[in-house]
Amino acid sequence: MALLARAQALEAAGHDVIHLEVGEPDFPTPAPIVAAGQRALTAGLTRYSPAAGIPALREKIAHWYQARFGVSLDPAQVLVTPGASGALQLALAALVNPGDGVLVTDPGYPCNRHFLELVNGVAQPVPVLAHGDLQISAAQIREHWQANTVAALLASPDNPTGAVLSRSALGDIAAVVSHCGGTLIMDEIYQGLVYGQPVHSVLEVAPETLVINSF
Repeated sequence: MALLARAQALEAAGHDVIHLEVGEPDFPTPAPIVAAGQRALTAGLTRYSPAAGIPALREKIAHWYQARFGVSLDPAQVLVTPGASGALQLALAALVNPGDGVLVTDPGYPCNRHFLELVNGVAQPVPVLAHGDLQISAAQIREHWQANTVAALLASPDNPTGAVLSRSALGDIAAVVSHCGGTLIMDEIYQGLVYGQPVHSVLEVAPETLVINSF
C-alpha cells in the first residue's frame, strides 16, 4: 500500500505509471455491474443484508461451483464477506487460538501473517523451491506440521508465485492435513488467471476444505 501511495503521487505529478502494486484490474467496473448497483440504490436496497449474505447470491455461487467443477454445494455452506481478506480474517478467528500455528508458504501472501497476528496465532513458513516448480507438496506439509499446528493456509493459483496445484496434489495435501487433525484453508481467488491447463477446486477432492474465493 505504501508503494501504491507513492505511485499515485507520481501519477498525480504527471508521470506515466503502470500499476503493479496491488491486486486490482486496470479497467473500470464493467457497465452492467455499475447499472445493477444503481438500480439497487434506486430501489432502496441500502439496508443491512443477512449476516451470511444475500440468499440469492449464495444460491448463485453454489450453482456456479456445480456448473464449473461438478461440486454439489448447499447454499447454506456459502458465506459472503466484504472481500476475501474479510473471509480470511473470519476463518482464522474461528480456527486459531493464541499460540496455535498455521502453515503458510514462503514466499506467500504477506497479509496472511498479519491476519494470524491479529488472532495471536503463529505463522509457520514452509519454503517452496524453484526446483519443485514453486509448489508445496503433501510431504512438506507432513514434515513441517508441529504439535501446535491447527491448519494449513495455501493458495492455488498461488500468490505471488503463480504455482497451480493439480487435482491429485490437492487431494494428497488435503489427506495429510486431515490425517494430522487440522483444517485446510485454500485460497482460490485467482482461479480465473490460469491458462493452458485445467482449473480445479480443492472441493472436488476434499469437500470439507474451507475455501476462500472472490469476485
